[in-house]
Amino acid sequence: MERDHVEWPLGPHQVQLIGELATLIARGGSWRFLRAPVVAANVSNYPDPWEESREGVARVLARTMWHAYLDLETVLDDVRQPAHRERSRLRETEIELTRFEETRALFTLSAVGNDDVAGLISHEVGRVLVGQLTRAGHPFRTTDDGLPELAIGSIAAVYLGLGIVAANSAHHDRSAGETIGRTAYHEHKIFRAGGLDVRDLAFLLAVQATVRDDVLSGLDTLRPTQADHVAAWREILDDHEDELVTMLGLGAADTEVELSRPATPRAVVTTGSFDESNLHKFNYGRRVFRYAETRGGVGAVLGTLAGFAVTALLIGLWRVVTDTASVSPMLLIPGPVIGLYEGYRRGRRKRLFRCASCGGFVLETAAECRLCGGRIDREIKDPRHRLELEEELEEQERAAAAAAALAEPKTAPRSSDLQDG
Repeated sequence: MERDHVEWPLGPHQVQLIGELATLIARGGSWRFLRAPVVAANVSNYPDPWEESREGVARVLARTMWHAYLDLETVLDDVRQPAHRERSRLRETEIELTRFEETRALFTLSAVGNDDVAGLISHEVGRVLVGQLTRAGHPFRTTDDGLPELAIGSIAAVYLGLGIVAANSAHHDRSAGETIGRTAYHEHKIFRAGGLDVRDLAFLLAVQATVRDDVLSGLDTLRPTQADHVAAWREILDDHEDELVTMLGLGAADTEVELSRPATPRAVVTTGSFDESNLHKFNYGRRVFRYAETRGGVGAVLGTLAGFAVTALLIGLWRVVTDTASVSPMLLIPGPVIGLYEGYRRGRRKRLFRCASCGGFVLETAAECRLCGGRIDREIKDPRHRLELEEELEEQERAAAAAAALAEPKTAPRSSDLQDG
């Protein structure tokens, strides 16, 4: 394949990539590509505390926008719906640029995982820059919704100094496991982000490292596969720096004004229909029912055991007082029988309530199940009948809504409309 071509002269695929990068440099200037810090994939470049939540993703997004010298109002719209907690050990984040305006970028968050969030976001931030240049009148390839294609966004990530984190996320071999009891569980996934193959991003990183005067220490934070690809290309490109400078149009780099940015990242505005704490409540806001259960069986068992214990105690005392070596077996019967009866009777009087959907305990007066978040509608006798009751109530609500729509008075036509007719 052309992208496996690692030699000079460059193949058509590599020439095309350099052409795309040169277009970005011509439209946005060369300072970012040649002078701006190249972000390393380490904690010193992403020092913000991480948590698997919308706020955690927002902090990573804010830091990445700051690294890219993009001082825009950034909004993260969390569209996740309440659902069961994901049990997978390898969870994936889903975030994308969904709208871009002159001073505002909107990202949509569909899932939060434990993957390479910074790398995933770097490709989307690259699309933000391309969106800026597009609004300034420079044509770039776009998707059907008018946003920059992901491939040009990945190239722009390298241009912005985000190439290392972008390349690391383009191919990430992930695995996780744990041992529970005597059983070992293992998961394996290959995570891919962005619109370019990892070899293409490695090539562009090698080009950047070749034409810059400073040593890119951040290359040490590349994953092994990415590091090998970059090293192979740097060995080839080292003797062709002048040709690359010409191909990229970097002649006027020294005359450009250095960009500035705030001392700290600009906070990302987060929005969402549900509070983070409610997203794991899979029935949140939905109708559920409660049902009562008694402790007759448990009470009977406990009462029987208590009866045996009391009987044994009394027989022991009787032996001590009367100095009798044995007693009639019939004396062992009344205590457990009485205990069984009393335990069952008292247990039957104790009513406990459960959610008919998730089985969690609820209070008799509770309006919501604390476990699944369901809105408790009423009490039912048998939880096995909850689905039929739900369907019945939904049908009643639909019928009531249809009747209300028919009962609405029609708007009388205006006299002017009659005259016009």
